[in-house]
Amino acid sequence: EMPENDEDFVLLKSDGIPTYHFAHAVDDHLMHTTHVLRGDEWISSVPKHIQLFKLLGFKPPKFGHISPIMKLDNGAKRKISKRKDPEAAVHFFAEQGYDADSVIEYLMTIAASDFEDWRRANPTADYRTFKFNLKKMSVSGALFDQNKLIDVSKMKVASMSSQVVYEKLTAWAKEFDTDFAALLTRDPEFTRQMLSIDRDVPKPRKDIAKWSDAKDYFSYFFEELYVPSNELPENIDPADAAAFLNAYKAIYDPADDRQAWFDRIKSLCPDLGFAADTKEYKANPDAFKGSAGDLSTVLRIAVTGRRNTPDLCSIMQVLGADRVNARIDEFVNSI
Repeated sequence: EMPENDEDFVLLKSDGIPTYHFAHAVDDHLMHTTHVLRGDEWISSVPKHIQLFKLLGFKPPKFGHISPIMKLDNGAKRKISKRKDPEAAVHFFAEQGYDADSVIEYLMTIAASDFEDWRRANPTADYRTFKFNLKKMSVSGALFDQNKLIDVSKMKVASMSSQVVYEKLTAWAKEFDTDFAALLTRDPEFTRQMLSIDRDVPKPRKDIAKWSDAKDYFSYFFEELYVPSNELPENIDPADAAAFLNAYKAIYDPADDRQAWFDRIKSLCPDLGFAADTKEYKANPDAFKGSAGDLSTVLRIAVTGRRNTPDLCSIMQVLGADRVNARIDEFVNSI
């Protein structure tokens, strides 16, 4: 409850421009507005506005006042500012490459306290079917959490098919990174195969939050972006790494599935002094130079320049035998 207005407030400025109070009453009436949702800093103006609507002969809309989205600034909470905070602008998310549905999904989590429970119960439902209730909104101002946005976005992107990712990623790159777009569209089938690795499976990887992450994430698939590395795991001697890679090249078969691919690596372990079985290595680590997993890491670094990637067998199949063998040779020479 609030007292009736007792202020003789200004309706027209000296230059003839109407104030917000007067303008919003006329605009909302002409637009047949039924509900007004605005920041809670306007709640003290409600008596003025209801009085204005009645004096003008208009039916007042229903007013709802919600807390602004907050952010942490040097440990203190403040309202997000459209003048100094980039995340206040939609273009910021578009330029970064956040998918629109990911941003909306995140905003739903801070708009309604019961949305996340609903989402867990309805993992594939359209967010539009969620029954939004103003009473479930925070009265103190929800905190904008960039890390939470990234987590939500990773889950959303992981749920997309490789074809959808191809369409969305290339569309973003054509607008914001034309050089990358040229690489992605040079051989569409190659790019689709690249994007399908660990994606169209029951438990896809959650590595990409926004399309701007993709260039670095997939860089080793493109010679123009690939950065080789000659850093070995700490427990692997360069001579052992070279011996393994040369032996692996002799038995490498691009047609192998994941199990056959790893079996070939394990078959080389005994002659090189490595344990083929991880349990065997953990039971007696002093008896071996390392495990089959260590050798697969050597192969991963040789082929991709990285220690952590999606399924290496699939990566090698997409790259093709010629590029895989060339990178192995380059790596052996470098160490």
